[in-house]
Amino acid sequence: MTNASIPSHLADASSRLQDKASGALHNGRIAVADGLDGAAARLNDGGDRVAGAAHDAADKLEVSANYVRKNNRGAMLRDMQDIVKAHPGKVVIGAVVLGFLAGRAFRRS
Repeated sequence: MTNASIPSHLADASSRLQDKASGALHNGRIAVADGLDGAAARLNDGGDRVAGAAHDAADKLEVSANYVRKNNRGAMLRDMQDIVKAHPGKVVIGAVVLGFLAGRAFRRS
């Protein structure tokens, strides 16, 4: 290699290095974009499930609100008695859980 060819070799090496760096940068951008697309798709899938659960909860709250509006205290008491008679075990478990949660809430206050 002569002194006259050194600048030419350096220019070629620099050009090849720039091409490799540009290719690596492009491939990295593509990989990041693909990863972001995948994350967005997973969030959309999860968001649909959360939105569905929120709508279900809102529907149940609306049904409960309509029940309270349409029934007087006596009718609600009779309905509660019917539920206790039909499902005594579940009512006892619910009362225990509710008591436990109330106890914890009052203890923290």
